[in-house]
Amino acid sequence: MSETRTRSRRTASEESTRTPWWASAIVYQIYLRSFRDTNGDGIGDLNGVTEKLDYIAALGVDALWLTPFYKSPMEDYGYDIADFRSVDPVFGEIEDLDRLVMAARERGLRTIVDFTPCHTSKEHAWFRESRSSRDDPKADWYVWGDARRDGAPPSNYLSSFGGSAWTWEPRRSQYRYHAFLDCQPNLNLHNSEVVDAILGEMAFWLDRGIDGIRLDAVQCLLCDLDLRDNPPVASTGPSILVGGGPHNPFRQQEHVFDRGLPQSMHVFARMRALVDRYGEDRFLLGEASDVDSIPYCAEATAPGRLHAAYHFDLINSDLDVGVLRRQIRETSARPDATIMTVAGNQDSTRLMSNWGLRPSEQGYGRAFARTMLAIMATQKGGAVVFQGEELGLTEAELGYEDLRDPWGLHLYPDFKGRDGCRTPMPWRADAPNAGFGEGKPWLPVAQDHLPLAVDRQEADPDSVLNAYRRFLAWRREQPALRGGTQRLLDEAPEPLVVYERAANGERLLCAFNLADRPFTWRLPEAERAGWKVVGGHGLGGEIRSGGDEDGVIALGPYDGVFARKRG
Repeated sequence: MSETRTRSRRTASEESTRTPWWASAIVYQIYLRSFRDTNGDGIGDLNGVTEKLDYIAALGVDALWLTPFYKSPMEDYGYDIADFRSVDPVFGEIEDLDRLVMAARERGLRTIVDFTPCHTSKEHAWFRESRSSRDDPKADWYVWGDARRDGAPPSNYLSSFGGSAWTWEPRRSQYRYHAFLDCQPNLNLHNSEVVDAILGEMAFWLDRGIDGIRLDAVQCLLCDLDLRDNPPVASTGPSILVGGGPHNPFRQQEHVFDRGLPQSMHVFARMRALVDRYGEDRFLLGEASDVDSIPYCAEATAPGRLHAAYHFDLINSDLDVGVLRRQIRETSARPDATIMTVAGNQDSTRLMSNWGLRPSEQGYGRAFARTMLAIMATQKGGAVVFQGEELGLTEAELGYEDLRDPWGLHLYPDFKGRDGCRTPMPWRADAPNAGFGEGKPWLPVAQDHLPLAVDRQEADPDSVLNAYRRFLAWRREQPALRGGTQRLLDEAPEPLVVYERAANGERLLCAFNLADRPFTWRLPEAERAGWKVVGGHGLGGEIRSGGDEDGVIALGPYDGVFARKRG
């Protein structure tokens, strides 16, 4: 029965258009520790996700992405993996994951698992062998380097999390490289044996029926074989957008030798060849940051490489209209790339708090949340929705004593870390711990989130949650949003974002106002004829017709409009 249900859902939205599901997918990201705790230990678990699958399916998304559930010392809360083939007991058992995947499939949902191809935990058996001796069979499985004559590290590489990316290892009398935390030594993917081993770990999960793999921090797959120093940034500042606070020393280098090396494309090709053996519906999604993001993602998703990629340009900036327009313009210029839109995740300030005008503080929170979903979900390549975005959650304000994130603890107060977006999901406003679980949560429940809890929003037809459900249901029925092309109308003045999607013989005009005041703009004369306004999506703008008003787009604050024509 489950296979029939899944196939019938694909028939309407995929097979008739002959485009793969991932080309326009909406993926729901679950930060596992904070989603739903079913055993009272204060930490979310796999059974909690299974319990909430009906909620996820009702959103209208295509897939769910689980953050790491592998055995781990949890120094970086799961992104320091000690065993790629086992589930950490804090999250459950491998059979719990099997049940989750099957139950998701019965609801027409695909399951994507997180994977760190660039590094392991220092507790991983591979690393323990590698550090034991320069003569060990796995001696070259990680990135090692000799000290310089003055005892300094082999290069000037810096960790994204602050400080040197090198740590002295007395067992080998060498430095080991870690792009992130000291507990996350980098694998040496110049070594084909290591690539083979990583592919074997990926195959383990594909064999168990996982639908896709999200690859963490793919810009860090390789660093320079000769460990050449990075040059300093130009006096005008860094040429790329990076995170970690305005004074993180990482920002002071051009990361030409430790991020985004072109040889990574060969590794992507090997990964794709593996995944393709499991059928055309399996999926590889790469995360890229600290690089020239859109060109890098376009190259990474060239034929025979990753299916899709996403970047942090909307996250590592004071998000505004100019940033959005630039992304749409640059992505549109690369029609063969599959670049997903992401405006928030487990590593970033929540979208509702990252927009420069803070619309929720101006009384426009609901309107802004609806319109940002419409923008994300109608761009070419699909989008990732981070848990809580569908509720309009803002960044939680936590005191230093409540912080758990090692990145934030290291760089505080310049950077408060990632805990503010990771607080527990509010399910029931009046329940203990907002319905997250019975035990004390690993992070405190944000009191500001209680009025936005799921039960409150389900009872309110005008809530952000119900707006998400309506919009994603409408989106599924729009042929122009499945693959095809995208074109920004640069003539539109800020604060407007106006673009056209075209596919399957249909054109869809998408126009949005991202300001706290009404705005009108008249389409260029050559663009005016033939548009018919489309309803059913929940936005309230209009395109006027006739006389001097012909082709005038009229939008309220944080509003949008869609119009369709053939050809």
